[in-house]
Amino acid sequence: MKDKILIVEDEFIVANDLRIMLTDAGYQVVGIASSVEKARALILAQQPDWILLDIILRGSLTGIDLAWELIGQQLPFLYISANTNQRTLEAVKATQPYGFMVKPFRDTDLLVMLEIAKYRRNVEQGLANANAHTRPASTPHIEGVIGTAGGLAAVMQRIAVVAPAETSVLILGESGTGKERIAHAIHEFSDRSKMPFVVVNCAALPVNLIESELFGHERGAFTGANNRRIGKFEQANGGTIFLDEIGELPQDAQVKLLRVLQEKEIERLGSSQTIKVNVRIIAATNRNLEREVADGSFRLDLYYRLNVFPLVLPPLRNRKEDIPALAMHFTRKYSVACKKMITGITPAVLAQLAAYDWPGNIRELEHLIERSVLTATGIEITKVELPQSAASPVTDPEAKPAGIQTLVEVERAHILSALKACQGRVYGPGGAAELLDVPATTLYSKMKRLGIKQGYV
Repeated sequence: MKDKILIVEDEFIVANDLRIMLTDAGYQVVGIASSVEKARALILAQQPDWILLDIILRGSLTGIDLAWELIGQQLPFLYISANTNQRTLEAVKATQPYGFMVKPFRDTDLLVMLEIAKYRRNVEQGLANANAHTRPASTPHIEGVIGTAGGLAAVMQRIAVVAPAETSVLILGESGTGKERIAHAIHEFSDRSKMPFVVVNCAALPVNLIESELFGHERGAFTGANNRRIGKFEQANGGTIFLDEIGELPQDAQVKLLRVLQEKEIERLGSSQTIKVNVRIIAATNRNLEREVADGSFRLDLYYRLNVFPLVLPPLRNRKEDIPALAMHFTRKYSVACKKMITGITPAVLAQLAAYDWPGNIRELEHLIERSVLTATGIEITKVELPQSAASPVTDPEAKPAGIQTLVEVERAHILSALKACQGRVYGPGGAAELLDVPATTLYSKMKRLGIKQGYV
């Protein structure tokens, strides 16, 4: 007999369907409660292992109210609800459930969600022992990942836990924080390390070719399809696929991706034949997916499928203790690449680096050091060209008064603020061009003239 489950659902027909579904799958349903009060009594009497929780219940208390009580009792729970407005999703997220299933749903979806939830709980409790013989050290050394400050050490420990498993991983973090490097590390520490690691930048895929790129196509599937094309998922078969900027996928492609996660199969464009694929999915984004779900631009069921094991990478402004080590790492790297003998960085420059907020994170620091190595004339980096807004106060008596910016500086800062508010997105709904009320082509031109790169946002 599998785990004991309590169903907290006010609609009897839905609750009874859930009971039959779970019983057929081997679970022991210990009761059905239509209100928080009845749920409390059944929890006390039956001591269930899991709670399936609707949000709208009979009485004055909701499923979210009960969830906070369950947290105190250390009882794991999953939501099953048709309510997906933003306020509800924010309240749900605050309770940190093990899953959220949107009504209506298929039997297999519920059972898979339960299996994923149980695995997550085992991992969190330190009980997961799958592939223990390949588990790396508690804090693995990852080439190219420097430092431990700002919560990075905890991220490294979580990588050690999840890498040997088969579960999907969602990497969250601002642009330039090293999400692809972390995805590589998860692959390298897994049993799939000898198999392909395929990177897909979802933001760079042409809208009309997304399905062809991901799933492939047969000859003649559309105009210009002169040959069969093997898609990224087939290329990654047996290995790992890294879907960067997953939040940029349109709804149609999200549905197809959800099918891959559920059924482990794809279908090429122009073909009715399904192809089984054995692929581990790692996704990454710098966007707020909960907000995207509430807005209806990202599927909630896909979000929870991907968000089995989230990794949140800290921004560089929260890791300033690591800046000297990172700066020296990039100095050595580009000294070799540029055939120069740069051996250090002056204390004054390190102080400048520490005082800057790094909106472009590690990528911005790397590019800055690369430029500084190229322009250095001695054996040390003695000068760096940070954005004007981060420069030290001007002491030249002939310089402009403190606090007064040029029009170019004001324009640059304004565009950077808009890009940051739009999470680096330039065009389309919610993009910086729309926010600034200018054509995207105009904004791109201004960014180029002002030296603004999307990767720095």
